[in-house]
Amino acid sequence: MRSSRATAVPGASRKRVVTPFEALAAARRPRHRTRVALVPVALALVVVAVAPAAGAGRDSTGGATRAPQFADYPAGAVFRGTPAAPDFKRNPAAERFGTLLREGARRGPNFAGHLRVVEWSCGASCQSWMIVNTKTGRIQDAPEPAAFGLDFQLTSRLLIVNTFARFKAEDPPWGVPTAKYYVWRNDRFELIHTRATPRSRPQPR
Repeated sequence: MRSSRATAVPGASRKRVVTPFEALAAARRPRHRTRVALVPVALALVVVAVAPAAGAGRDSTGGATRAPQFADYPAGAVFRGTPAAPDFKRNPAAERFGTLLREGARRGPNFAGHLRVVEWSCGASCQSWMIVNTKTGRIQDAPEPAAFGLDFQLTSRLLIVNTFARFKAEDPPWGVPTAKYYVWRNDRFELIHTRATPRSRPQPR
């Protein structure tokens, strides 16, 4: 005679028993396949949705907005006192560029009324730079290196980093000539605009 006892599923509560038919159905039921299959689809949808926004134009404004001008961000009064020596205690990592920073600071401010931009080569198409506050000696790291120079003025808080960036998938791997516009605000640089530009040689200062 066929037994009618229910078979308990391992790991289940003692009070919960299932029939052989339920156990067989549970064993054949696929686990997590739906969730795994949906992950690549979800990621693909995200990439498709984000890609057009990332390459929407060759500059951050689609070329319709006027580029920031030096006159838009005037600096305060130009500092005419004796320049302070660079303070390496607050930025010990800058000590390896000590000679460059000391010589640059001694020459007085050349940016934003009281700051000194100190530049040096870091290889082909690469310029490193730092900021020295000629009032306090504080050393500020650059937000990024330049590829072919900087543009800035003593009487403005606007600084332009001439570099390379990619805006569209068809741009070369190394990018296209790009100008990144930074404003000195609250003792730090704030990126306010990015646009592709014809490559030009920085003007002497």
